[in-house]
This record gives sequence, structure tokens and C-alpha cells, in this order.
Amino acid sequence: MQRSNRHLATALAACTVAAGMALGFPSPASAAGGCSGYGGAHTDVFGNTYGTTNCYAYTPGYIRYNGTNSGYLYAGTSWFVCQEKFPGIENPPVGSARNNYWLYTQGDVGYSHSGWGWFPATKISGGVNYGPVPGLHSCDDYPIWAFPYP
Repeated sequence: MQRSNRHLATALAACTVAAGMALGFPSPASAAGGCSGYGGAHTDVFGNTYGTTNCYAYTPGYIRYNGTNSGYLYAGTSWFVCQEKFPGIENPPVGSARNNYWLYTQGDVGYSHSGWGWFPATKISGGVNYGPVPGLHSCDDYPIWAFPYP
């Protein structure tokens, strides 16, 4: 799993989002940002090892794997392998944020497939509606056919 002590980060992120919304600031999904920095090398449930990029999840959420919840990711900085657009498979809406891009990663808590699967772009800082998250590779950059759908 990704992190060991994330409860404080989750609480701080929720307070930051609530305070920003109360003061009329743009939501984190529409704020400048995106993904950057090296998140290390990680090996998925299929045995594929990837270099990853750090992104900020401003709200927690479920990791999806073939239509079921395979894990849960806490809010805060986490590593992600890549992102893929899945037309017709919408992210859960967050405020006014809407998207059909999903980010491949491993959750902090795993229910199945060691917590690997897809996290919604609507929960990542720096994204735009129906567009990729800046700074994160496309899954098309990897010669892997084994990526499951969200």
C-alpha cells in the first residue's frame, strides 16, 4: 500500500477544501497544479514495474478495477502510473468537476487485486473537465495491454 499515516493529511485536505469553497476560491480540481516529481518504481498485481509521478488527491476515494472497488486512496500526495480516457465511464462528480479520465495506481487500503486499479481524475488537483491531468503520462505510453477498465 502507498502510505502508512494519512489520517491527518486527509483531515487537513478536507478543511482546506471547505475553507476555500466558503471563501469563494476555485475548487482544487480547477486550480493550477497537476502532477510532478518522481513517485518511485512500483510493481502492479500483474508483475509490471512502472516509474510513477506524484499527484495531489484533494479528496479521498475508491480505486476501481473491472467495475468493483478494489481499494481506497486517502487524500494527499500519492503516486500514479498513468491516465487513460474511458469514454462512457464517468468519474464520480465532485462539485462541478466532471471527467472520464482515470488514473492507474494502488490504494492505501486494498480490497482486491492488492488495491490496484483506477482513481477518478475529478479528485486530483489541477485537472479540467473532460481533459487529462497535466503532468501525468498517458497509459498509451506503456506497451501494456493488461490494464483493466475502471
